[in-house]
Amino acid sequence: MTLGQLKNNKAPGEDGITSELLKAGATPVLKALQKFFNAVLLKSVMPEDWNRKVVDFFFKKDDNSLLKNCRLISLLSHVYKLFSHFIMNHLTGKFDEFPPSEQSGFGNGYSSKDHIHTLRQIQCVWRL
Repeated sequence: MTLGQLKNNKAPGEDGITSELLKAGATPVLKALQKFFNAVLLKSVMPEDWNRKVVDFFFKKDDNSLLKNCRLISLLSHVYKLFSHFIMNHLTGKFDEFPPSEQSGFGNGYSSKDHIHTLRQIQCVWRL
């Protein structure tokens, strides 16, 4: 996820920073976030705020006193979302460089169907 991929008009987390605010800052904000993210990685300590989320009730319709008519929403920090996607993309790239030959599912360009096809081929050969 990049800054441009953050959705607009979404409620902010406890820090109050909206995606629109991050986007409006453009390059200076990106440089500051890069320094901040690097510091988090170097110290191996995440900010305390990232361990908390704001949970609120959202009423869908009808009678607000009935639990079935509401749902919980979790509001996470947009800065935390950017950081977690950065880490995920970095790790995904590393794992995709060296996928084990035994692993066919859950990887880019691989499918469990490949193993099923191979097993069927072996099955056909051994029937002859």
